[in-house]
Amino acid sequence: MFPIHENGVWGYIDQVGNIVVSPQFDNAYYGSEGLFGVKKNGKEGFLSIENDNIPIKYDAVGEFHEGYCPMKIDNLWGAINKRNEVIIPPVYTRVWHFSEGWVQAKTIEGVIQFLDTEGVVRLQFTDVSVGHFSHGLAFFTDKKTQRDGYINKEGELVISSTLFSSGYQFAEGLAPARHYSANKQCVINTSGDIVIEPVYDSIGFFSEGLCTFQRNGKTGYLNKTGDVVIPPLFDYASKFHEGTAYVVVEEQYGIINKLGEYIIEPKYTKYTGSDTQSAKQKLIRFRLGKKHIYVDRHTGDEIFQFDYL
Repeated sequence: MFPIHENGVWGYIDQVGNIVVSPQFDNAYYGSEGLFGVKKNGKEGFLSIENDNIPIKYDAVGEFHEGYCPMKIDNLWGAINKRNEVIIPPVYTRVWHFSEGWVQAKTIEGVIQFLDTEGVVRLQFTDVSVGHFSHGLAFFTDKKTQRDGYINKEGELVISSTLFSSGYQFAEGLAPARHYSANKQCVINTSGDIVIEPVYDSIGFFSEGLCTFQRNGKTGYLNKTGDVVIPPLFDYASKFHEGTAYVVVEEQYGIINKLGEYIIEPKYTKYTGSDTQSAKQKLIRFRLGKKHIYVDRHTGDEIFQFDYL
């Protein structure tokens, strides 16, 4: 389902443009795992395709990942499952999304904890900065010693970042990292080996075998061996989803395929997916003037439009 706005309220259409939930909410969000966040009278909950709806009673909710979702009550965060059962009580100042069966949470005292799907604390840190687990690894910085690298799920530092000063989540077995001496971004594998040399200003995450790179202010795409497969012609470019990506040229938005050919020549004035999920949908929402237009990312057909400023 895809959010639409009419007469001051939000509802949903399906992928062919039929209204499936009449506009009635103060806000409606893109869905994940068959659940769609909605807001009414200052509270949030979920509409569900597969299960019962989750009541609109929370101060805030996140997105579902791996069957679980952060929720906020009385200014504190916990997590629920798709049956609206509380698996982590709302006692944290922040709860992120689940990744590889664990979720990161921050206590009132500032302690970082990783909890499993039973709510059991599996790792705990103070005075650290740590990312989400991917491929069994998470980027880690000890704020006291300034030692950093990647830890495994036992909390062991298994990749020491002697060559790079920052690292990110792994996707498709690879992750971007910033090289110390070159001050450029490279790509490493899960053993910490550099597989794409540090010659680019920035590198994105791999998706469908390609990642973005930036050089001299322009963006293109690399494959996993570091070959340029789409030259840097764009002011911005997204990750690929279902063989397509949106790109920006001189503040105009369009869609390309994996050959770099335009499905839609840049003509829209803005990409209006305020939610990261929107870039992973069959329909992608752009703006032209005050019109919001859902476009089929494969054909370029305009499916539905509505006014919203």
